[in-house]
Amino acid sequence: MRKHLELLWELQKIDLDLKHIMDERDRYPKELKKLEEKQKLEQERFLKEKEKLDSLEKERRQKERHLLGEQEKIKRSEGRMSEVKTNKEYQALLNEIETFKEASSRIEEEILLIMEEIEELKKQLARREKEMATTLEKMEEEKRKIQEKMDQDEIAWKEKSYRKEILSKQVESNLFKLYNMLREKRQGVGMVSVRNETCQGCFVNVPPQMFIEVQKNNAIIRCPNCNRILYWDGNGEKK
Repeated sequence: MRKHLELLWELQKIDLDLKHIMDERDRYPKELKKLEEKQKLEQERFLKEKEKLDSLEKERRQKERHLLGEQEKIKRSEGRMSEVKTNKEYQALLNEIETFKEASSRIEEEILLIMEEIEELKKQLARREKEMATTLEKMEEEKRKIQEKMDQDEIAWKEKSYRKEILSKQVESNLFKLYNMLREKRQGVGMVSVRNETCQGCFVNVPPQMFIEVQKNNAIIRCPNCNRILYWDGNGEKK
């Protein structure tokens, strides 16, 4: 029986490893999706800031065209000065020119403010672009590591599944059936070790005499509380 218990103990460890790999299989795609969403968010944020810059540049060009229009009006009005014949017409023309100059001055101030905003935004975008490049590089590295883990897990899955198949045929059939029944009922753990006279499945103390028998590994002994098969793996304790 000792040999069968040893094989079953190895099988239990393999089953736990396979369960861990299965859990990781579910987790990895979620992690990759989060990283991809984060990448998309970073890129969208940068594009919005870039769109804001483009909008300001467009507004600046529009105002510059508007300014040229006002300056052209001033030139035309000043060109008509020699044609004025009365003081009333002269004063009206002066008022018109002053109005155009005020409009031009206002537009120039608006252009200066926009240019200051553009300059500041360009600096922010330059910093943002560097930060984003660093962030995206780190994300790509994380994705690469996740993919490597997935590949490694796939290899481990095949190797452990193959070993499990071999062990399943070597363990005594009734013991194997009992183990599988317990494993299904106990969250994948049908066999546990005992340490310091304590079941490592439910952490309830086992009777001293039972603990002595468990250490022999010569018979199927089950925890009085959780019913799992108990096994002595040495774990650094003296018999």
